[in-house]
Amino acid sequence: MKKAKVKSPWALVGFPLYIIGFAILLAGSAPEWLETVSKIIIALGVILLVIAGIDLKKRKKSVQV
Repeated sequence: MKKAKVKSPWALVGFPLYIIGFAILLAGSAPEWLETVSKIIIALGVILLVIAGIDLKKRKKSVQV
């Protein structure tokens, strides 16, 4: 029996934000305001990934039931 794949839209948004934030932060010669924005983007990406984890747990439980 094949298991149904459970996908979360939160992860599809959170992971690219996290990567873009790190890319801006590691660029080096970015102005100070852009570094602050990149840190905010990283934090937002992490929050969305945490929401994705919670969402996936709920979706897996609802698929199993």
